[in-house]
Amino acid sequence: MKQTLFQIFDQNSLNQEIPKIHELLSSKTYSSVLFHLYCGTEKEDIVRLVIQRLSSEFPEAEIAGSASNSEIYGSKIMQPGILLSVITFEKTEVHVKCFDQILMHETETGKQVCEFIDSFPEIKAAEILIYDSLPNSHELFDEVCHCRKEIKIFGGHPIGHDIFKDPKYVLTKDGVYENAIVIVVYVGKDFHIDVDYTAGWRTIGRSFQVTKAEKNHLYEIDHAPAYEIYEKYLRTESKEQFAKEVMEFPLMIRQDGIDILRHPTEAAEDNSLYLAGTIENGMTINLTYGDPAGIIEAVNKRCEVIREFEPECILLFTCAGRKMFWGDFIEKEIEPFGFFADTSGFCTGGEIMRNPTTGKIVEYNLTLISIAMREGEKTGREIPPFKIDDSQIRGQASLVQRFASLVQLTTEELQVAYDKLLDLNKKLTSMAITDELTGMYNRREIERRIQQSLAESNRQNKKVSLVMLDVDFFKKVNDTYGHETGDMVLKEVSAILKESVDESKGEAVGRWGGEEFFVLLLEQSVEHAIEFAERVRKKIESHHFDKINHLTVSLGVTSTSGAEDPKKIFSRVDDALYSAKANGRNCVIKAKEPE
Repeated sequence: MKQTLFQIFDQNSLNQEIPKIHELLSSKTYSSVLFHLYCGTEKEDIVRLVIQRLSSEFPEAEIAGSASNSEIYGSKIMQPGILLSVITFEKTEVHVKCFDQILMHETETGKQVCEFIDSFPEIKAAEILIYDSLPNSHELFDEVCHCRKEIKIFGGHPIGHDIFKDPKYVLTKDGVYENAIVIVVYVGKDFHIDVDYTAGWRTIGRSFQVTKAEKNHLYEIDHAPAYEIYEKYLRTESKEQFAKEVMEFPLMIRQDGIDILRHPTEAAEDNSLYLAGTIENGMTINLTYGDPAGIIEAVNKRCEVIREFEPECILLFTCAGRKMFWGDFIEKEIEPFGFFADTSGFCTGGEIMRNPTTGKIVEYNLTLISIAMREGEKTGREIPPFKIDDSQIRGQASLVQRFASLVQLTTEELQVAYDKLLDLNKKLTSMAITDELTGMYNRREIERRIQQSLAESNRQNKKVSLVMLDVDFFKKVNDTYGHETGDMVLKEVSAILKESVDESKGEAVGRWGGEEFFVLLLEQSVEHAIEFAERVRKKIESHHFDKINHLTVSLGVTSTSGAEDPKKIFSRVDDALYSAKANGRNCVIKAKEPE
């Protein structure tokens, strides 16, 4: 397996490179040839000319590629043009297929892509180059991920040198497409591949929660318009320039055990945000910033893995946002890869990689996807290590690095303090609404919940049932066995009541005072409430209490729907409980119907 790189800028340079490619392919035997074209030129006519010429001169070769924000030529970024990577395989088969007109047909296309990938029994990996402006790309990938789990999947979204104006296309030997997905499959027992992602961005400030989102549209963060998080913390001023201003400050989400960056692509008039990738309600998110030291550390760790892999060829798909962050220092993070093997790739509008644990296909932003390939087993050849030295980053980047360290430590300290405050608030809230002895709601909270449910009942005409319970002869328990035993009885009665209600339906139970308890049942008729009360009575009657063996309870039940004075409802269920006491205890009495 061998990768050879060529640079094409116009028809003259194409004419100069064609004989070199002929010489390359005539000097070795091979089973497959793959041409990658990473196109950083705005002139599509030269792109089409290159495709036509290569297809004509080398009909046996497969061709795949895309528009590119920048082209990675070995350890360097080449001048804007077309990077041609020629990879020759000795035993591996390579096949390229394009699926056109995928917009509005994402699910169907995903199934077709999955079938195509799975049609090769010895497939090891699939490369994906996909149209960038696809709001429902997750629907496509949700289908593709059903292919065999051991298959590695990686790729990127095309984007031009002007990320907001240049066309975003993919290509094969058959032409250029703006609404398509190109799949490259690598097939063969002797083909080996290692794929992983590198980020290096760090969180700023406290965590937030997504409270309203749909697909790639983020409406609210902590119940406030999503745009306000950037307006408040980064002082963004112009929505027209918003995407450029915040490119280096993406949001980070955690999904299936991995951190994923999402950069906003647009701020809408309603102060919502569109993101380069999907996001879901309930996700925890953070603002982030690029940390040079963190990025270098992550790249160095990744390169050590690649060195041990003994690659013959390396592909890099790195985000255009990383290039914007690094500026003139962008070559620092790609430099070590070229030390281990011939390296090519491009700066993308988004990166793609399959989660090896879940099998899901994840769309990344501001991430570097590195792909190491070889044919055959490792030989044990000596490959010296190569690491980026932090001291090489000077001037502005060094200042950013020191500032990043300050921000990181401050952020960690603030997060610890914020977490402690949240924990304290939770404890204080719990103390305010919880009965200290039994752990259930106290009188104030159960009364509030009952009042709230009664008010909703008045508006929606829904049934609300109440059960009031009193422990029979409880004073005798305290006088005979002591208050410690009495407290134990109340705790065990509380436990039986708690396990009897369904909190997911909004049902609740609380201590009314002393040995009295209230149960709130929603959307249950008085007949169902009586059945519930009977089950509780029997459970308590059959329960064994330490020292006193058995005891009983008396219960009153009532139900209401529609407008009714809450005071009358409380009085009615209290009268029913009194009747149960007067009727010999250990029984359930239904309250009299209101006149």
